[in-house]
Amino acid sequence: MITLYNGKEKIELLVNDNSYSYEAIMGEDTLTLYFSHPGYIDVPVGSWCDYYGKRYSLKKDGNFKKNGERNYEYTLVLETSKADTQLWKVRNAVDNRIKFSYTAKPQEHLQLLVDNLNRRSSGWRVGEYIEGTEKTINYNHTSILDGLNQLAQAYETEWQITEAVIEGIHTKSIHLRKVEYNKENPLALSYGKGHGFKVGVGRESGEIPPEIILVETTDKNIDYSKYGAKELLLPKSQKLEYEGRVYTTDEGGTCVMRDDKDLSTAKEDSLDCSEIYPSHEGTVSEVIEVDKDKNFYDFVDKDIPSVLNFEKCLIEGQNMTVVFQTGMLAGKEFEVKYYHEAKNDKKARRFEIVSQEIDGITMPDGKTWMPKVGDKYAVFGIQLPEAYICDNDTKTGASWDVFRQAAKYLYEHEDKKFTFTGTLDGIWAKKRWLQVGGKIVLGGFVNFTDTQFHPDGSLIRITGIKRYVNNPYSPEIELSNSPVGTSITSDLNKIDTNEVVVEDKHKEAMQFTKRRFRDAKETMGMLADALLANFTESINPIAVATMQMLVGDESLQFRFVNSKTNPVKVVHNITYDVSKKMLNVPAGIIQHMILGIKEVSSKHEYKFWDMQYASFTPKESDEKYYLYAKCSKSSQSGEFLLIETAIGMEQIEGFYYFLVGVLNSESNEGRSFATLYGFTEILPGQITTDIIRSADGNTYFDLAGNTIAGRIKFLDGLISGLVGIGNDNGINAGMSGEGNSNSDVRIWAGASKESRENVPFRVLQSGKMIGTDVDLSGKIESTSGKIGAFNISDGLLSSGTMSLHSDHIYFIGEGILAGFGINTAPATLGYNIPMWIKNGSVSDTCVACSLSATGATEKYKNIALQVTSGRADIPGVLRGMLINVRDNQYVVDYEYGDWSEGYKIKADNGTILVNHYLGHSRYFVVGNVYGDSLRSVVFKDITSNSFRIQIFNTDGDSRLSTPVSFAMIGDNR
Repeated sequence: MITLYNGKEKIELLVNDNSYSYEAIMGEDTLTLYFSHPGYIDVPVGSWCDYYGKRYSLKKDGNFKKNGERNYEYTLVLETSKADTQLWKVRNAVDNRIKFSYTAKPQEHLQLLVDNLNRRSSGWRVGEYIEGTEKTINYNHTSILDGLNQLAQAYETEWQITEAVIEGIHTKSIHLRKVEYNKENPLALSYGKGHGFKVGVGRESGEIPPEIILVETTDKNIDYSKYGAKELLLPKSQKLEYEGRVYTTDEGGTCVMRDDKDLSTAKEDSLDCSEIYPSHEGTVSEVIEVDKDKNFYDFVDKDIPSVLNFEKCLIEGQNMTVVFQTGMLAGKEFEVKYYHEAKNDKKARRFEIVSQEIDGITMPDGKTWMPKVGDKYAVFGIQLPEAYICDNDTKTGASWDVFRQAAKYLYEHEDKKFTFTGTLDGIWAKKRWLQVGGKIVLGGFVNFTDTQFHPDGSLIRITGIKRYVNNPYSPEIELSNSPVGTSITSDLNKIDTNEVVVEDKHKEAMQFTKRRFRDAKETMGMLADALLANFTESINPIAVATMQMLVGDESLQFRFVNSKTNPVKVVHNITYDVSKKMLNVPAGIIQHMILGIKEVSSKHEYKFWDMQYASFTPKESDEKYYLYAKCSKSSQSGEFLLIETAIGMEQIEGFYYFLVGVLNSESNEGRSFATLYGFTEILPGQITTDIIRSADGNTYFDLAGNTIAGRIKFLDGLISGLVGIGNDNGINAGMSGEGNSNSDVRIWAGASKESRENVPFRVLQSGKMIGTDVDLSGKIESTSGKIGAFNISDGLLSSGTMSLHSDHIYFIGEGILAGFGINTAPATLGYNIPMWIKNGSVSDTCVACSLSATGATEKYKNIALQVTSGRADIPGVLRGMLINVRDNQYVVDYEYGDWSEGYKIKADNGTILVNHYLGHSRYFVVGNVYGDSLRSVVFKDITSNSFRIQIFNTDGDSRLSTPVSFAMIGDNR
């Protein structure tokens, strides 16, 4: 028997033997009930029961099959609170975005998910969690369940939801750690009589386990010139004990293996440890406002050790930056200047933040996006002292952190993987249930042995449990020592979340490659070798006086366009990925502007080529490369080539070789790429070109793409004239400084600049604001004017039929009055009436008040008018029903009115006795024989709690087997 609850209602179900519950680690947790019922039964969504210490609720309507009027088969699937994690999305806690990346430690990631659950529910809290470094997780319309799976996968662990009633509150805790219980005192099970498992134990073997772990690390805070390696290494030829096993590293510091066990297969696996790097995490102790108008803010960390002088840790060619780990600026990186000792009235251990624009906001902004005391931060662009990198004496530093991570990973994956399934012997279990029952939990360890196929035995976790409701002592359990993975759905979700990474990387890639003087000099040499037929050697004058300078070659007058039929120039963003050392060249269409053109005309037959995407990884760091577009002379197809030597445009028969750009040799781990197609013309007072950019590539004017990037400061704070804001279709908003009249528009939105005098929203020089559909909040004061059709005057808000006073409101029409408030009655009446309704209008039907209530989920709870005290002098229909006869029994086919006191119907002395328990006799009964005109009905013997029904044939004989309907009409007091 299972009892469900819905409010005060109990629903008792006699379920069959197939009913069961099933739970799995990071999987489903359901209670499936099968039962039959002699008729239709409605089990409302939200009904619940407690089963094995957890609350299961009906989240969606059950299924049923009607086999006959009195034979219904039902299937109900109830779920725990774990199912709620599929209902709601992960939103950014600051601005409610559903597509964002979040960098934090395990506890903070858990808190984000818990906060999202408590938006829609209650009782969720952070449970136990592992310690770990900050990691970035990307959310893109991600459900909370998928967010939990991503989090567990990122930290190579598991999640679990446990429930408990704490101080009367149903509490759900989310844990981030391995689901493990009873490891020190496992449940002993084996196959055979008296050993726990029934017949049918099965085993599935996993893949060959790894014996060597190769690690991928990072170049963060690593100075190649001092460290001797481009990326962080493991401690070389060192040993580490983990969980009773000894692990060692190779002499090169690149991999981890067992030291106390010989290799057999030497199978390799790899582990990404790039989130571990030499770092110092500090805490902000003071925030200093230097210049609010210029967004200049500094912060101090008074706890930086005296021996850790960041000024002496700088890496040549890199800028020191800080990335905030907590607070409103978490995950955001800023360039800083550091003062270790006090200097020029500046405190010691002080960081000057270089403000920057992020997502359209200059940060720090002096308001929301600010560092605060207690915020954590990490420093980059530096090489910390050796103790932060690798200290073999104390076994500390980033290298040892990687070693521990790799040893942990190998420990969890090096044993042979098995999955066992079996059914517990119910008789055996029932005898020992006090010792056995508490150990049959998800994550509970079992010491499993079998004399034939598993004689040595091993500790294996319970990863799934199926309990039969009517046979609780014989559950089916799944045992496995394989790590529990996420679902296919979670893996597919990575495709969506990778969009966030791509968008973030795209923002970085749109910043042009850094360009140094060394790169420019190297490019000059490459151009001299580029076989451009229209140029001789370079010149080196100290000064040049000329009237025109034309930069570019005739053969390089091509552009990238969006189509061949109606070509429009587009930006072709070729980027060099420093981390992967890869040049990425997008696909596109090339249009040559000169080839085949012999004369000036309004119509030309331009040449076009479809170019395929290409990526290149240069092999030699000190080698420079040419990027060519190899285009066929006989078709419209082409491809990109990256080569070390130059080629003339028509040097190879059948193709054009157009020089797209040059990739300079490597410097400070990076390369510079410069495009060479197009031209620049310099005339007196005029420059014609496509792009103007700064040396660091962060600020540029893309004139061809109508784009300005970077932070532009106007030192005098003045922008004169008119500034328009819009899109490709033109200006639709802006600011203007033109004119001096009070009626001149200073700010507008919703139209072009020519129509700004009549736009839906505008602010005049006088300060007057005109707007359409304006949402305002805060304090609003008005003593006159209008709000829509309402007038403001004399402390009232009124229209033609309505007047709003401080303590009541009137609606007045022809013959109609409706008033609501503290007192709406005329003063002559002598007492208060908070609500006054009068309808004296002349019409066929005149109704003063109409009420309706239809949405109650409980029987008899649709109450259109409830009088909690006082009298309601309203006679009317009180109750009614249709009584039928089936199988010589009276049944009620339908009923209406308040039957909450119940009723009783029976045959008595040739009549039908109806007990209704109304409690008074101020009523009468009307009705008729249902569906039979040859019979009549009489209602008699009316008392306060009952009356009789007598049915006659036309011949006067009494009959009791005819359906009859009735209504009770009277006083409801």
